Amino acid sequence: MQRSLFLALGLLAGLHHGVSAQTPLNFDQLIDRRGVYLHRETLEPYTGLVVSMWNATQVRERGTLLNGRWDGVRETYFLEGHLELRETWRNGVLNGPFEGWFREGTPSDKGTYVDGLLDGDYESRWSRALANSIVTHAGGGASIRGGELAERGAYSAGRPCGEWYRWVPVDGGGMRAEDPISYAPCPAGGE
Repeated sequence: MQRSLFLALGLLAGLHHGVSAQTPLNFDQLIDRRGVYLHRETLEPYTGLVVSMWNATQVRERGTLLNGRWDGVRETYFLEGHLELRETWRNGVLNGPFEGWFREGTPSDKGTYVDGLLDGDYESRWSRALANSIVTHAGGGASIRGGELAERGAYSAGRPCGEWYRWVPVDGGGMRAEDPISYAPCPAGGE
């Protein structure tokens, strides 16, 4: 039994090492069949590194597929080269931390997924363009810096829990904190 366990662990380690050492396959060589990526030539679920390019030198998306499904860290990039999204997958399901950024490079949001549902601390931020358009439409003329906190709270199994705090632009510039919103308490260990 112990020998079988060591053999299985060795095979898994070899698979991981083989994936990390291989050259990424271009997405053009894959077919998406309802969320499972198949190799265009064999029609088998693909395992390995993948990349999609905006052009010859700029990465659009990259990550790892395991049996045709996202597994591990997946990153997407804006055409200008800035990171747009970094998320963590396990067997085709979002599972782990994620972070997003706006086109100008400021953070947009971050949190954690557990089995495809938001779970744990979460926060989002204003984009400079959106905040400026809200202030302009409200009659104010002041600019709001991109990346200012818009909301902070927590999720439990995809539902908001505990106290949530939101900040909104005000006429004349700046941010105003709204009264906190109270949801059902978060389970022990989550806030």
